[in-house]
Amino acid sequence: MNILRIVYDWPNPWQGLAPHPYEITVSQLKQGHKVVLFCGQWPKSGGPVILKGLEIYPIDREPLPNTIFFTSSIKLFFQYLKYRKKYRPDVIHSHGHFAIWIYAYRSFLKKHFPWSKELKIPLVVHFHNTAKGRWLSFQKEGKPIKLMSKLLGWPMAVYSDKKAVEAASAMIFVSEENRREAIEYYGANPNKCFLVETGVNTELFTPVGEEEKEKSRKDIGLDRLDKVILNHGVITERKNIHLLIDALALLSEEYKLILSGSPDPSYLEKLNEQMKLKKVEHRVIKTGYTPYPHVPIAYQIADVFVLPSSWEGLPKAVMQGLACGIPCLVSGFKVQEEIRGLYYLRNLDPQTIADQIKEITSQPRDVDVQMIRSKYSWNQKISAIDAIYEFAIKNYI
Repeated sequence: MNILRIVYDWPNPWQGLAPHPYEITVSQLKQGHKVVLFCGQWPKSGGPVILKGLEIYPIDREPLPNTIFFTSSIKLFFQYLKYRKKYRPDVIHSHGHFAIWIYAYRSFLKKHFPWSKELKIPLVVHFHNTAKGRWLSFQKEGKPIKLMSKLLGWPMAVYSDKKAVEAASAMIFVSEENRREAIEYYGANPNKCFLVETGVNTELFTPVGEEEKEKSRKDIGLDRLDKVILNHGVITERKNIHLLIDALALLSEEYKLILSGSPDPSYLEKLNEQMKLKKVEHRVIKTGYTPYPHVPIAYQIADVFVLPSSWEGLPKAVMQGLACGIPCLVSGFKVQEEIRGLYYLRNLDPQTIADQIKEITSQPRDVDVQMIRSKYSWNQKISAIDAIYEFAIKNYI
């Protein structure tokens, strides 16, 4: 099958959504699919990661936050039209708002020219969250929203979602909550909505023995008796890292916190001030940006992964932790089935977070690594995605 993938986040660098479409693409190429990729390109990143058999069309990313809708996405739209004059993929698989004007274009054709040849190529839209759901979550919690986001970023993201729903032959959601939000807020057709939860590379993310764990801890100055809390991912306000720092201050000295990921500079400044105020700077290790292939090390030395987020789709970071045999304490989402080793925060109060961390680390916890391997490997997820492609091809209007 010839697949045209459209996604903004593609490595380099390895951050945000990038590992998800990368792993899907790797698995599809291995299974014999042909994949053409339109992606965003970071300046001075060394260019996009190349895969054998993958044809890439990189487009420079937005020059300023929240301007993707009137910069990079417009350039993508015209490059897409140029590409389509020569080539006809079997299916278009788009992730996120990069394709906003392609959604609007196809929505217009669907309404006024349903016989258009363009519409004979099915469009599958992959929702990793819903903009409306995120927005309402921020408002409910009273979190500050930057002026540009409030006036431009959020409204355009909601518009993009709506047009994607109108244009899509099929939609993929990473959580049941996201699926429900698209139906409720955007009027998505439930018959075209499919749940495919985030997968994990079970060859890269694996448990390690105590000897290797102790050695890796020693390399970064941790003692084998330390109780190590890990938070991995982009460090932003909605992840509520400040609550995790408050919780750390309520825990005894042997508890250490690793923050692994690229931070929002202004939020990091607040966190640093908070660490000083709480007198826990010496108990926090900030690793900064970590390339995806090196991420497993952080999990393999941790005792518990904690994500006190306001909202999530289904975070790849959680599946990665479970695949490494690390219990995960999370909020902002729920998976469909019960997974041994996955715990949900009762609320986002620092004392509750601290208490649940103590409960989990008070004794060895069993994590169902075998279930993660059998149900959440990327090979399993690609089979589900292939079935959705077939549905979209048969029901392209």
